Amino acid sequence: MKTCNRRNKKYLAKTCKKYTKNTKGGDETNVNVYIFKTHQISTEPNTDNTFKEIGIIHLSESIAINAARGFITGIANAFGKKGFENTIYDDLRNDALKLLQQKITSTQKVSNLRIEIDRYLDLVYVHIYGTLLEKIKHKIDIKNI
Repeated sequence: MKTCNRRNKKYLAKTCKKYTKNTKGGDETNVNVYIFKTHQISTEPNTDNTFKEIGIIHLSESIAINAARGFITGIANAFGKKGFENTIYDDLRNDALKLLQQKITSTQKVSNLRIEIDRYLDLVYVHIYGTLLEKIKHKIDIKNI
């Protein structure tokens, strides 16, 4: 989202309306879970010829939501508190991405990443899967030896 500045305040670029918690929806302290910066994980297909496909990587994470939280979420959403329930999903998705980042080595990367979120009763599941790639080691040219 592009912003335009008026007296060093954040504004929405399209209307130059002040960018507040209400316009954005949700809590401003939780903004970092929406951005996961990495050069090793991508939702795009691999276009780098220096990497070869070695398999599929997948993992699942889950979290329990207690009944009281579900009840409070329902009340909060009824009164228009946007983003209250989404923080559970966002935090869980971000934790799963961090776990995926820890599982791959510095010579590997993941492309075609897909993320699915399931909810069953009081459990929320995040499933992540993608193509695991590894950097091709340079071959020795026997003719020049």
